[in-house]
Amino acid sequence: MRPHLKPLVKQLLSSREVGMPAAAPADALHAPSRPYPNGWFCLAFSDEVRSGSITTRPLAGAEVVLYRTSKGVLRAVRPQCPHLGAHLGVGGTVEGENIVCPFHRFEFDPSGTCVRTGYDKTPPKASLTQYPVCEANGSVYVWWHALGLPPQWEVPAFPMDDRQPFSHDTYDIAGHPQDVIENAFDWGHLPALHGLKDLDIGGMPVTGEPVSTVTATAYGTMMRGFRQSYTLTVIGLASIAARTELPAGAGNLYVMLHATPTSPGRIQLRFGTKLELTGIPGLPENIARLTALPAARLFSTLLQRLASLDTGADLLMWHHQEHVEQPKLAKGDGPIGRYRQWAQQFYTEPTGGLAAKRASRSESERTAQAEVSSSEE
Repeated sequence: MRPHLKPLVKQLLSSREVGMPAAAPADALHAPSRPYPNGWFCLAFSDEVRSGSITTRPLAGAEVVLYRTSKGVLRAVRPQCPHLGAHLGVGGTVEGENIVCPFHRFEFDPSGTCVRTGYDKTPPKASLTQYPVCEANGSVYVWWHALGLPPQWEVPAFPMDDRQPFSHDTYDIAGHPQDVIENAFDWGHLPALHGLKDLDIGGMPVTGEPVSTVTATAYGTMMRGFRQSYTLTVIGLASIAARTELPAGAGNLYVMLHATPTSPGRIQLRFGTKLELTGIPGLPENIARLTALPAARLFSTLLQRLASLDTGADLLMWHHQEHVEQPKLAKGDGPIGRYRQWAQQFYTEPTGGLAAKRASRSESERTAQAEVSSSEE
């Protein structure tokens, strides 16, 4: 990260908000022009939704109540009780396998069906509105679609150790998920903003596929002094999952970046780090195995702090960034134009001028040439 940005990033990390006296958040100056994208969006890291707990999270202009039953069944529902509209996340409880409304103690089983009232009378034919929910990579995802369609693809799962949670933080900032996920294909910002050196990167979005992969090697990443190789998995317009194999087969470092739309022009940015060790070099094998998990948890906390400083520079940019529909791409940018075309599949209708207005032949040629030049560097 460039030295002059450090004070601003530290302010972000301490206040959970980005603030600059001379610059307003992007949503304060520019009316949001893009709708919410369709797809799976992370509403929590797994350790935030424990058995017997109820958590309320914003999503696309509404709220979702997340809960786990005593047996660990995960559910996502509309907050309002169908009886008289009480908010299940405000005073509601999980009792056994049922979620209980705080107003009249109506109980709903994991299927969402009302099975009991607080009066010991026959329950009405009423059900909670449930949202598709899944759990993968230490994260809880809820499906959202503008037309209410069911899930059309699955979140890819990585072979992580579920015994160890992510060290994580959440930030409320101005922004749109598409701009956050664009980071995976904005290769020019890596040396310019983060100071990465000797960067070798490649990977293109595949038309019609909801998941894309980018591979890279570079100096100047979290593992200072080493040339680090990593793989980025882009999951819709919602998540970037980074995996780095540690030297000598010592384990893996995972970083998750989730962008969840909460209201027009606003997002919750969830960022988590997890180090998984197969052993501690230099220790006897039996001791190395026993100490690997607690050591990994400690180092994950430290790495999260270090990684947050670097990612904080991106948050600062997103919070004040105005989306440019027709960017003037340059040599070294990366396949941004191709990414934006790929992103259109996640909207019910085409967004902005990208799809509504066909670029002239000269514009198309310049965009294609810029992308080719970027990928060759």
